[in-house]
Amino acid sequence: MALELWETLKEAITAYTGLSPATFFTVAALGLAVYYVVSGLFGGSDNHQHVPRQYEEQMQPLPPPVQLGEITEEELKQYDGTDSKKPLLMAIKGQIYDVSQSR
Repeated sequence: MALELWETLKEAITAYTGLSPATFFTVAALGLAVYYVVSGLFGGSDNHQHVPRQYEEQMQPLPPPVQLGEITEEELKQYDGTDSKKPLLMAIKGQIYDVSQSR
């Protein structure tokens, strides 16, 4: 049974590709090797989502909003980071945050 299957496979390879079975399997093996080398150079898709644990430990949650009361846009512009002695403040949807760490 297996011998008949092998003979049928050899005939089919020769009929469809015009190559001898040894040449066909050599070309297939070389193509597979080239594929693995090229995919190894560019990395797999699973490598893109991995964030090193060391980086995760360095990340800290955002500090709570700064309580300055109500200030005008002009007063907030004084804290734009141009003066290194003053904190860098940012307003997002009415909340004021100290983002001095990310200068």
